[in-house]
Amino acid sequence: MTEERILLSDVLLARKRIAGLVTNTPFRKSQWLSDLTGADVMLKLENLQVTGSFKYRGALNSMFWARENHITKIFTASAGNHGLGIAEASIPTEREVTVCIPLTASPLKKQRLKSYSVGLIEHGDESEITEQYARRMANEKKGFYISPYNNREVIAGQGTVALEMFDAVPQLTTLVVACGGGGLVGGIGVVAKSINPNIRVIGACAANSPAMTASVSAGRITKTYVEKTIADGLAGNIDPDSITFALVQEVVDDWVVIEEPEVVGGVFEFLDNEGMLIEGAAAVAIAAVSRKHIQIKPKEKVGIVVCGGNIARNDWREILVQHLVGAKRTV
Repeated sequence: MTEERILLSDVLLARKRIAGLVTNTPFRKSQWLSDLTGADVMLKLENLQVTGSFKYRGALNSMFWARENHITKIFTASAGNHGLGIAEASIPTEREVTVCIPLTASPLKKQRLKSYSVGLIEHGDESEITEQYARRMANEKKGFYISPYNNREVIAGQGTVALEMFDAVPQLTTLVVACGGGGLVGGIGVVAKSINPNIRVIGACAANSPAMTASVSAGRITKTYVEKTIADGLAGNIDPDSITFALVQEVVDDWVVIEEPEVVGGVFEFLDNEGMLIEGAAAVAIAAVSRKHIQIKPKEKVGIVVCGGNIARNDWREILVQHLVGAKRTV
């Protein structure tokens, strides 16, 4: 591995940096999924995290790193959750922030971003174009670009999710994590494999945006066609030089791909059985287990990361329509 390798020590440092500002979110048993699988299935509720998603962890760690290195002007690109994390993190770190979002970003996330004292620029129809624009702006304005996933401190911050999971349940045997750019599953995998090399780490991707699974299959980062998905937090292609690719190759044991109707179903199933409304990206990991894409043995101890809960009214309306259409087809 190169000098970019992320170690358990990086995650432990991240936990120190962000302590007292992030929420140690509940890690509770799902009776529904436990009964369905015969295993002990636990849910890490990052939908209850500050800003409504795990992204605050990596954003805060990277912003503290920027402050330590006297970097004052920050640029980032985001479909919403990472941008919210960076915007929130700008308050305790006192950094100047500009967030670039795609024109197709969730109205809810856009509205929340406008409540912060940060620059907000809408550019591009998809995340890849927005990221390129934000990086170019950072160069032109002599700022520093923080990627939503292709950044050491971001990845290490996301890994703190796993530290809390193992603190609560040291005997975990399988972890299920949604994957877009790979920052979350990569950071979690670093921790998991350091603590227990035999643990299974499963990455779950949306079929409508399969950039990581396509790249892993090809053995190199490849560009894929991205269709519209309600799992907008996972959508988009991967940076050609992303450090997450080699990382997930090392720490992720298996991959599952979740079709769009299953993602929609996952949102409804979670609401029905757990009483919470989650976003599409989180439903990808839920559907991986509820639709039995993963072979789980009885008595296993399984941890699922519920990565976020920021879902817009328009998205919810669209999900409702898709769900009702799907229900009619099964009658």
